Amino acid sequence: MTQPSRVIYLPPGVMPAPTGHAAAAPSGIPFDRTFFEQVLPGSIAAFAKQITCHQPIVQLLTIDGATHYVKGVAGLSESWVALHTQTEDPDRTAEVFVPFTTVFRLAIHACDEHNRRLGFILNRQPAPEPA
Repeated sequence: MTQPSRVIYLPPGVMPAPTGHAAAAPSGIPFDRTFFEQVLPGSIAAFAKQITCHQPIVQLLTIDGATHYVKGVAGLSESWVALHTQTEDPDRTAEVFVPFTTVFRLAIHACDEHNRRLGFILNRQPAPEPA
């Protein structure tokens, strides 16, 4: 049995875009303040719930080739995000300030039972912006 070529199968929890509406104008930067405030926390929580994982691994890659294992979002501005990160070295944590324009890819992975220190800390709120 063949399926029509127009059928798109979405993963559980992903909703298709509404039809019949004009497409929203792209902002130009896919990973912006709105993404880190509104999209990413919900995406991590939904992923963790689907696979029953309390601290999924969130990996952020930048255009310079750096990989950051994100434990939480420490702060946001209109042009950058401050990330609480963990390196693969267990003794090194860092706060990394990343311009939105340099974020290349974000990936959410299942928990690593042998390496729990790399997991994202759920239910953490970003720090308020300095006045």
